[in-house]
Amino acid sequence: MIAGLPMYDWPERRAGTDALWARLRDALRAAGFDAPDALTRTNDPRNLWLSDELLLGETCSYPLETILAGKVRYVATPVHDAPGCGQGTYRSVLVAPGDGEDMPPPAAPGAQLPDRLAGTLAANEPGSMSGYIALARDCERAGREMPVDIVWTGSHRASIRAAAAGRADIAAIDCVTWRIARDHEPAAAEVRVVGWTAERPGLPLITNAAMADADIARLREAVASVMPVVVLDPPTEG
Repeated sequence: MIAGLPMYDWPERRAGTDALWARLRDALRAAGFDAPDALTRTNDPRNLWLSDELLLGETCSYPLETILAGKVRYVATPVHDAPGCGQGTYRSVLVAPGDGEDMPPPAAPGAQLPDRLAGTLAANEPGSMSGYIALARDCERAGREMPVDIVWTGSHRASIRAAAAGRADIAAIDCVTWRIARDHEPAAAEVRVVGWTAERPGLPLITNAAMADADIARLREAVASVMPVVVLDPPTEG
């Protein structure tokens, strides 16, 4: 079997990711699963997500809603403690170049969009819920125009850097990644939070499509013994 936790696996955090996996691995083995010694790391996580050997993987809710629908099984959604997170939910921060105080997350679950959304948007990829889809959906619901020009950067970290360097006027960054960036990415000090997307289901944990219901229950119990998780119904927005 294989496993991967790619979504927040920055180089500066890999020792922590590996330590988390060691605890998960031991819990999964105690529950009777053939958990691998180490995580699988790949430049294309779709190969991981769609593998018949996948025991536990971390994905984005938009792929689970679209390209992975019916091809994997949902396990649970981790609960993170970053500002903007709830019980299995998260938001994206909207950052713009400049200094000043960050806007705190809104008390209500809806979006809090900035007055000005014109200019260039830096986004990691078209299929990213936190980096693009969330803002697009919130703009549509609010009757607002999305930025016309988009710079596809390939990662949230690169989007932060693009905004800090003035190559973009705004970027959407998921709030857990934003907390990580505040600790590890110098460019994060050169942008400020000017808005928030609405609350949405957080990044889910998945397994292969052949996993039986009884095994899903054992997976959930093992994972929950190591880290805070919830089981959302549904685990995606769409």
